[in-house]
Amino acid sequence: MSTEQRRLGFLADGQLFLCDGAGKEDSHTSSFVDGLRGRLQSIKDRNEWKSMGSGAQFMRGGLPTGGGAFEVDHFRAEFSSGAFHPADGKLVYAIDAGDVRGLFTYDQAESHEQRMLHGPKHRFASIDIRKKDEDSEEWLLAVMADDGTSRIGLLTPHRGGGVREITEGDSIDSYPVWIPGEARRFIYQTSGIARNRDGMWAGLGPAGLHMVDLDKGSMKTLLEDEHTDYLCPACGKDGEMYCLQRPYQPFRKPSLITSLKDIVLFPVRIVQAIFGFLNVFSKMFGGKSLTTAGAPKREGPDPKAVFLYGRWMNMEQMAREAPEDEAKSAVPKSWELRRRRKLDDAGELIASGVMAYALGSDGTVYYSDGRGVHALPPGGGPAVQVSKRRLVTHLFAS
Repeated sequence: MSTEQRRLGFLADGQLFLCDGAGKEDSHTSSFVDGLRGRLQSIKDRNEWKSMGSGAQFMRGGLPTGGGAFEVDHFRAEFSSGAFHPADGKLVYAIDAGDVRGLFTYDQAESHEQRMLHGPKHRFASIDIRKKDEDSEEWLLAVMADDGTSRIGLLTPHRGGGVREITEGDSIDSYPVWIPGEARRFIYQTSGIARNRDGMWAGLGPAGLHMVDLDKGSMKTLLEDEHTDYLCPACGKDGEMYCLQRPYQPFRKPSLITSLKDIVLFPVRIVQAIFGFLNVFSKMFGGKSLTTAGAPKREGPDPKAVFLYGRWMNMEQMAREAPEDEAKSAVPKSWELRRRRKLDDAGELIASGVMAYALGSDGTVYYSDGRGVHALPPGGGPAVQVSKRRLVTHLFAS
């Protein structure tokens, strides 16, 4: 399949898929991740003799060995965002492999991956690229830190120097998108972080949309409401603004009953913590767990839960509790995709029960409802399913 045919990409469970829009899709793998996994396997192979057979007995002075778990056995790398380069159609993506994160481009015609930036400091959650002229371009990135905050960053590959953070504050700033035109303006989503007296995360405020003018050094609030989350902005070719919106669910302080329950259960949790430590100690030096009941714990994310825009969504629970008319979508019908030509109107409803979406350059609207990926043609008409992939949480198109 040629580069021109690969007009749609999406992420599901940390994997990246490319689709031709006609139902054919392929998963994309990274040579960087394959190489990292191979190096970890090589380290395991070189050190395995220390924990097995006579070599282990010699290293441990005859003490019993439990085999041990090497890092490669728990290694997991995820694609955290994706985009198509607006100039040459190359695939651009971010990877999170634990302590190693990075930005990469991939030439589909040449099957060549190039590392743009990598290191342990930041996780990149969204990408939008603007071509300034023939020799320069600017990349907008959502740059997430390990403390839970997120900033909008600017990368200029032709200059080097890494990512410059544009926004600041105790907030989650994400999903930046350039506004078409010559001016260096962009829109992004932001939510303030609420913390308790100990500085711990307590919840998120309503998500709003802000606009930044880099040339003027100014910022303007576009959409904000205490009862509504405005999410994932995008700009159409005719100047319309698209975004998801859903009812805001305010965080709640623990009730008196919950606080009393925590006090009563404190001794039980202390015992559980001690048992957990002894269980790890037993597995490390004796090779056996203190418990035998239950299946082994699955590594990686819970397939029943997805983290979407600051909120954990338990898909199994939602499927049980959903009304009959919402059974076809994995998220509530109140999660709406709307298009606005003016900021002061309610916007035109494009689709409901939307998990993620993307705009094609020809005006096609692609969206995921958690049960599959659908396309709305630019001239109107019913949605057409282009993929049966479930729980797609990020889409990008060319």
